[in-house]
Amino acid sequence: MRGLIVLVATVALAACERSKPQLERTLKQVQQISAEKDSLLHDVMATSQFIADVNSDLAKVRSAGGVVPVAGKGTDLENSLTPDQQREAIRAKIAELAKRLVDNESHLAASRARVKSLTAGNVSLAAQLTAYDSTIAGFKSIIDNQKSQIEALTDRVNTLQAENASLKQEKAQLAGEKLQLTENLAALISEANKVYIVIGTRDELVKRHVVELSGGFLGFGKTIVPVRDPDVSQFSVADRTTLTQIPFPTEKPYRIVSRQDVASLDTPPGADGRIKGGLRILNADKFWVASKFLIVVEQ
Repeated sequence: MRGLIVLVATVALAACERSKPQLERTLKQVQQISAEKDSLLHDVMATSQFIADVNSDLAKVRSAGGVVPVAGKGTDLENSLTPDQQREAIRAKIAELAKRLVDNESHLAASRARVKSLTAGNVSLAAQLTAYDSTIAGFKSIIDNQKSQIEALTDRVNTLQAENASLKQEKAQLAGEKLQLTENLAALISEANKVYIVIGTRDELVKRHVVELSGGFLGFGKTIVPVRDPDVSQFSVADRTTLTQIPFPTEKPYRIVSRQDVASLDTPPGADGRIKGGLRILNADKFWVASKFLIVVEQ
């Protein structure tokens, strides 16, 4: 009886010894299958993180018109890149993301083939292959979803590009309008500051239809007065904001016959209305307020 027990134990031990390599091989195969799953999971997670990063970059480009503070440390998108350069950088990331998905799909197929070869002929691992196929299908669904996200990201970048082009066009239009308004304003100011000056003898100015003789009796005592609508071509043009002195052509005395405020001169005319040596204007606003036509007649 004792001998039978020893024999049975010996046979059982021998069976265990014969199955040990098979168990070790199976364990190794299971470990390899687990490693394949971990590798695929790493790929999918890395791609998901990449998509999240691109979304974050897009949000930064969209905010404040793509202007991101330079202070502190950050990515290129957060520092010195222009909005156009930022969008191009995102396009490059999306292209890299698309390549990753292609690589991930290839990895899925290759991994499935390797696992299938590992389980071939091993009935005990058939369930592992079935479970792995389920994992593959899950990862494939995630990749398909990531493809949709890539399309959405591309659409967002294209939308930003179109918005930027529209903003540039509006900015250029506004700049053109601003320039036109500035030029118009400058022209209006220049026109408003124009003053007209003529100096000459009575006969000369009458002949040029700058002044005319008015009043008097029987041809005597007529007064020199400016005509109502003088011809500006008969005058010299000046800017009253820069005009401070007006010299006389001769040393003879002259009289201002137009309606200027002579109290604004450095040396106003004497009691007889005559002045020599020229005019020195102290207050241009007051001097020209009544008329922008200055007519000075030699006496």
